[in-house]
Amino acid sequence: MAAFAAAALLATTGACQSEKGSSDEANQMMEQAYKLKNYDRLMLLADSLEKAGALMPANANYWRGYACDRMKRKDEAAKYWRASMAAAEKSTNEEDIDVYVKSASRLANQLCIDGDYEGTLEMAMPVVTRLEELECDTTSDYVNLLIYIGLSQVSTGQSEEDTQIGFFRACEKHRQNIKRNHSDEAYKDAIAGLVNIAHYCVQAQKYEPALYYTSSFGELLMEYEQHPGADTNYVDRQVGRYTIYKSVALERLGRKEEAKEVYDAFMATKFSKSAEGQKMKEWKE
Repeated sequence: MAAFAAAALLATTGACQSEKGSSDEANQMMEQAYKLKNYDRLMLLADSLEKAGALMPANANYWRGYACDRMKRKDEAAKYWRASMAAAEKSTNEEDIDVYVKSASRLANQLCIDGDYEGTLEMAMPVVTRLEELECDTTSDYVNLLIYIGLSQVSTGQSEEDTQIGFFRACEKHRQNIKRNHSDEAYKDAIAGLVNIAHYCVQAQKYEPALYYTSSFGELLMEYEQHPGADTNYVDRQVGRYTIYKSVALERLGRKEEAKEVYDAFMATKFSKSAEGQKMKEWKE
């Protein structure tokens, strides 16, 4: 499972509007090292800027975790992300809350990669509850947490009703974001979320939910195609993913004629001939 990229904080309300913490200059230095992929420098900057009081502990630990993750030091990364969350747990500072959910999203991703779904639920559920209480539930990282919760619910064999809680709420949040912004980025964030949900459901052999979410995926994709400046190559890739997931779900549910028709649509895409598309054909076997 690929890690989700850390997203910029979207407009928020309530406690999220409180005073900013660490200096813009310190954050700019961290961002520069991040863009250069200089992870040793990220670690050094986190230490020195925190010591100087220019970087809040939650932010410093987030960046330490990020750097360790990129250097394949997974246990250290998890330790730092937990420290980041602990430092921001009771804060209502905007920057602390932003870092709190980013660290939680990174940690949830790592726990899911490791197959620790119970640990994911134990960590992520209280975070989601707190963010909703603070009315800070409009960021991409928050929605990613919902998806990790849904994946963990599916993977731990919870009931059909329970397994849709995380995924369904994630879809609703993406829809709300599109209504607010109606931007190319909002559509692509939502489509990426639904791609992952469809993937997880098929992988976990939850074919009824897989069919439901692929249908939602298809509707969203049709909307995006009408969006000014829609990227045709991007649309082709997503149509490819949509049709293969739907075809697999239909076939496993015994709806073989429909599955063949959808699979033919998959084969008509350029994506089907790509390395990723060729690999996804194995799901039909």
